[in-house]
This record gives sequence, structure tokens and C-alpha cells, in this order.
Amino acid sequence: MITIGAIASAHGVRGQFKVKSFTASPDALTDYGPLQLADGRQLSLKIVGHAKGLLICQAGEVGDRTAAEELRGRELQIARSALPETDDSELYHTDLIGCAVVDEENLRRGTLVGLFDFGAGEVADIQIEGKKQNEMLPFVAPFLMDVNLEARSIQMQFAALEGDDEAEEDGAA
Repeated sequence: MITIGAIASAHGVRGQFKVKSFTASPDALTDYGPLQLADGRQLSLKIVGHAKGLLICQAGEVGDRTAAEELRGRELQIARSALPETDDSELYHTDLIGCAVVDEENLRRGTLVGLFDFGAGEVADIQIEGKKQNEMLPFVAPFLMDVNLEARSIQMQFAALEGDDEAEEDGAA
């Protein structure tokens, strides 16, 4: 199952609720038919408005504010097979999560655990082998060197990151 949205809060008294959409176009959330909650319940969403970056939705399965409040924090999911096929220049983030991250010499450095966009481009969240703290690298060239979905491998440049570590160790920050 792929998470494509999350319920943020109830809205009004008639069972409407606010949803954060994770789709490229927020309104595309309803393009995939009924969405599923983790407990297996399905919701047939209808978008009735927008508010501060969130969608205001209603569903026939949610009749009042109390029912809408109980949905707060729930993820909205669809089966991976419901997503359209990608072309050679497109990827779904979900297909990258869990891929091995290798360096310039193809040595395994960690595992991709997330991708984020804070406004200046995508950033890869990498769980480094043997370390408690993750590293974040820009998920664009020159840091991003290659993605091989068949091998479940992402090649990234770590040299610039390691150069910063050496400078800090020498006392030149």
C-alpha cells in the first residue's frame, strides 16, 4: 500500500475533514478511486474546498464531526498497482525507499529512508551503515549520480560531505 495523503483534522460539524495530499497535484488525490485506511476501511473522498494548503474533503462513510475527529492523523493509501506506469524519466519516491545507497566507488554507505522537499529541491535522507544519525544529501546532480531500480541501488557522491567533516576536525569550520 502506498500513502498518498493524511487526514489533518475535522472541519466543521457535518463530517468534513482536512487532508494533506502527497500527490504531485493535490487535487489528484481523488483520481484513484476509494482510498483505504490502515485498518482496511475505505473512504470515497470528494474535495469540497481548499484551506491553507490542505484539501477540505467529505466522504459518505463519515457522517459527523465526531467521526471526522476520529480520523485525525490517519494515512490515506492505495495499492501500488493503482498508480499509473512511469516513463523512463519518472520515478515514484516509494520505489526508492529502502534502496541501497552506494558511493562513487560503489561501496555501500547506507539505505535511503526518505525523500523530502523543503522548497529548494529534493533531499535524500540516508541511514548510514553503523551510525545512529542519518545524513541528508541533495537528491540532484552532482550528488545524485545514478539510480538503478533493478539493482535497488542509488549512487551518490559523498566526497564533498566528507571534506566538510575533515575541515571540522582540523578546527576550520
